Amino acid sequence: MKFLIIFLLLATQAQAKLDIMHWTTPEGAKVLFAQTKGLPMLDISLNFDAASSRDGAKFGLATLTNSLLGTASKYHSQEQIIELFESVGAQFSTHSLKDMAIVSLRTLTRQNNLRKALDILTEVVTQPVFKHKYLNREKKQTLRSIKAIQQSPTSIASLAFDKAVFAGHPYEHAKTGTKASLANISILDLTQHYQTYYVAKNLTIALVGDISKTKAKQIARQISHGLNSGKKAQSNPLVKALKKSQNIHIEFPSKQTHLLIGQTGINRAHSDYYSLYLGNHILGGSGLTSILSDEIREQKGLAYSVVSYFTKMKSNGFFLIKLQTKNDQADQAQKIAIKTLKNFLNHPISNQQLQDGKDNIAGVFALEMASNANILTHLSIIGFYDLPFDYLSRFTNKIENISTKDIQMAFNRLINMDKLIILGVGQF
Repeated sequence: MKFLIIFLLLATQAQAKLDIMHWTTPEGAKVLFAQTKGLPMLDISLNFDAASSRDGAKFGLATLTNSLLGTASKYHSQEQIIELFESVGAQFSTHSLKDMAIVSLRTLTRQNNLRKALDILTEVVTQPVFKHKYLNREKKQTLRSIKAIQQSPTSIASLAFDKAVFAGHPYEHAKTGTKASLANISILDLTQHYQTYYVAKNLTIALVGDISKTKAKQIARQISHGLNSGKKAQSNPLVKALKKSQNIHIEFPSKQTHLLIGQTGINRAHSDYYSLYLGNHILGGSGLTSILSDEIREQKGLAYSVVSYFTKMKSNGFFLIKLQTKNDQADQAQKIAIKTLKNFLNHPISNQQLQDGKDNIAGVFALEMASNANILTHLSIIGFYDLPFDYLSRFTNKIENISTKDIQMAFNRLINMDKLIILGVGQF
């Protein structure tokens, strides 16, 4: 075990030297690039501030717009687009969250493959055509997803918690929308959303792979040049702190209760970010070795797993403790989870717990930095959330300098035990 930790720490130090190059294209797109050698691959992530928090009153609009990219372009049908990507071994995908709408490409760096993959990617992103048949198809698929969500206690709990913690904020609604909102979304709505938000000044381009900086600049410029310059989306308001506690019970015919306990959280620029990150890792973010897992799983046998985490979004996310337990044990599990959180606030952790948490984070971070896909995700986050460009290189140093007192003070500044959302979905 000792040698594994030493290896991981050395790996972290090596990855800390990852050189993140950055610039802005003439059209206004932010670009972050990391050169990784060894595999003839390039990963590209186009991250637009065009996700569900930009839906306005038409819930589901952003997700529909994003999912229809690649269904048709000015020059090609969906079938042709799929064939073109497959002919050069490229993988194209789209994904939309609450903050970030993503278009991704993985391609070989061999000249012919790369050129063809980039040409079709650029065409799909900069010259999309939204057609009724694909919109109707996507609406039907979304309605099926909504129906499936209504049968899932996990999904019901998650959506209900979002509604409670983000009340009145653009994060409140489900990114898929509702049956009623989907019915009112038209081709014109998709086009207007695209024209407003899929613009260069609203874009962060992340590139990771075995290419030169000169080539990376050419690629970023090719993509950016095809877009309108546009305007950067205005910031959404911050999520407001809860004014009072809420105890929510949703009846559902299941053998287990899904229990969620939490409140308003932080964004990545929060002054206590690193202390809260390390503290949560020790409290409930490190799996079976966490304090919550020991109290609820190991000592009481009330749940197979229990986790805690922060969602870190532009306008503040939330802090959450989540577990599943038998219906007749839900009340006991709830009390122990709340008691454990209260004890964590009131009593400093041991030096051994602190060091174990630091070592574990260092090891996980090192493994993450060994993957191009994970590096791409980190670059996207750094660019999109306006983090310092040396964020990765100083991450483990920031964590290493945190004390038990720092963690206790940070959690006490944020967590208000009198203003928790306690939400249960099940029969109890």
